[in-house]
Amino acid sequence: MPKIKTLLHTLSYLKPIQAVYQVKNRLLPKKPLKAYEMEEKQTNALSFFKVMPHGDQLKVETDGYLFHFLNLKNKFGFKVDWNDQSHGKLWNYNLQYLDYLKLESLDTSIKVKLILDLYSWLWDGRLPLEPYPASLRIMNIIRFLESHELQKEDAAAIKRYLQAEANYLSQNLEYHLLANHLLENAFALWMAAHYFDNKNWIAKAQKLLSQELEEQILPDGAHYELAPMYHQIILFRVLEAYHYTPVSFVLNQTLKTCAGNMLAWMQQMTFEDGSFPYFNDSTEKIALPAKHLKGISNELGIETAKGISLGASGYRRMEMENMVLIADVEGIQPSYQPGHAHADTFSFVLQDGGIPLIVDPGISTYNISPRRDWERSTAAHNTVCIEDQNSSEVWAGFRVGKRAKVTFEKDRPDEVIGIHDGYGKCLHQRGFQCDESGYVIRDELQGPFQKSEAHLHFHYEVDLEPVDEHRFLLNKSVLLEILGASSITLDNYEQALGYNLLKKAQKLVIRLESNVLITRIYKNP
Repeated sequence: MPKIKTLLHTLSYLKPIQAVYQVKNRLLPKKPLKAYEMEEKQTNALSFFKVMPHGDQLKVETDGYLFHFLNLKNKFGFKVDWNDQSHGKLWNYNLQYLDYLKLESLDTSIKVKLILDLYSWLWDGRLPLEPYPASLRIMNIIRFLESHELQKEDAAAIKRYLQAEANYLSQNLEYHLLANHLLENAFALWMAAHYFDNKNWIAKAQKLLSQELEEQILPDGAHYELAPMYHQIILFRVLEAYHYTPVSFVLNQTLKTCAGNMLAWMQQMTFEDGSFPYFNDSTEKIALPAKHLKGISNELGIETAKGISLGASGYRRMEMENMVLIADVEGIQPSYQPGHAHADTFSFVLQDGGIPLIVDPGISTYNISPRRDWERSTAAHNTVCIEDQNSSEVWAGFRVGKRAKVTFEKDRPDEVIGIHDGYGKCLHQRGFQCDESGYVIRDELQGPFQKSEAHLHFHYEVDLEPVDEHRFLLNKSVLLEILGASSITLDNYEQALGYNLLKKAQKLVIRLESNVLITRIYKNP
């Protein structure tokens, strides 16, 4: 159990609507899908992009179905346990999403069988309905119905279930969570509303989407949870919704403007190799790659917004020759839903010529565990940790209690200086400076402390060679010079390359000699 103080700090940031719906969701009885059945309606044709899932999520073998999500496999025979939790909740959610309906290698009859079987579990309550997997499932099934010719009775059965599920979603929007969950609900309801031509759903979804996009997309184009992975997931939803939303709706133009701004942010957060930094809860092969999203936007005639610089999201990009440094100089956002946030204030990542050198260690799990705790901790990021504490109080997998507040002292393209109060009486000031000679990162601790350490995590493929006691050569091309350390320890850690996929890598743990530490990064002459 968390300390009372931690719990109170956590609860103090909630919006009233979250508290109301948290209570409501716990008190109201859960109903099966059959309770939401509606009178059969004709459907409208919608157009979609062809998008393939990441990897072979499902293979039909002689002895059953082999499912593969999050780098973990499970075989069920030919009777799927749709409520299987053996690999955790996120793996089960992926089982329920039905994203594998996109697989061209999978026979249509198998897809129909799986849909009907899953819906039979939801219909009688063997599998509890939940709004988030319902949202992604609704969108996947509508895409499936629009891209496959089915037997009349199969199509009718699926549409009956689908309409009931959309009806359930319309009454169970995730106001207790808000953020990306509520936005996914809104996109799913918007798609279902147009598919079934339901005027009530159209009105509700349009209002919700308009409100949430205005709040969740920041002035610099970032999705406000500040995780590049979720940004690209939401960007695809925006592009897809724009594609099928009639121009007669005001929302059509809102989506177009929103997409242009989000493309601008994505462009500035994308490295030469096409990857993004693993800030907050981010990893590869979940969202569509930046190149794919840009291709879709080109098809739609949506241009990347001009004149938008990184700002409100708290990220800053500095380039020197072919080196790129991206820094996180923001605190926890959004305050009322920090579930995907890490205690990573003033962390940064670095690439040289499209090669990752200094990295965010990434995420490998959402299961509440010591690993999840570490991946969200300050010590797992490229910043300063005082007294082995976190700069923001991350706990229980997705919660944050007391959090660091950042004040900017300087914010220019070539120099950013911020200060945060995450350690109480000892303030941490960090400056990032860039010129033709390289980067200078200056840390100053203002206040009393006993122990302070800076951490630097390197990509698992980096060749790290000590030059002397305070200089290190990275891939024989970049020099790292550390001034003001009482000791520098080369240590090992496990870099997350995806969910449940870890690689041994190296890091430096730098003990501060006094209250000032200077790190210089420059090209090897």
